[in-house]
Amino acid sequence: MNRFKLTVSLISLCCVFLLACATQVSAAPSSIMVSSASTQPNLQQLAVKKLYNNPNLNLSALNVIVTDNKIKLQGIASNGFERALAQKFLENTQGIEIIENKMKIAGED
Repeated sequence: MNRFKLTVSLISLCCVFLLACATQVSAAPSSIMVSSASTQPNLQQLAVKKLYNNPNLNLSALNVIVTDNKIKLQGIASNGFERALAQKFLENTQGIEIIENKMKIAGED
């Protein structure tokens, strides 16, 4: 019986943790600025659309610069996870071979 109570307690704790994590996800639209220095506007539009439509990203003042097959991300991410996730979302996009992630994390110098 003691083992059963421990199992139920552990599962309850996990559920509370998952619920707390789920409430941290921001579905607010990001403020994305698009640079006009693009040599491939269609690729730039695709990259911006992928980042903008992701509800897990809360990026502020993101600047997406596309030059040939290279994408450069500049802006501010809320944390390191969002910074990495923005790059991960673009890694398997056809036409993008190089991703230069120059985004900064909010609160860091």
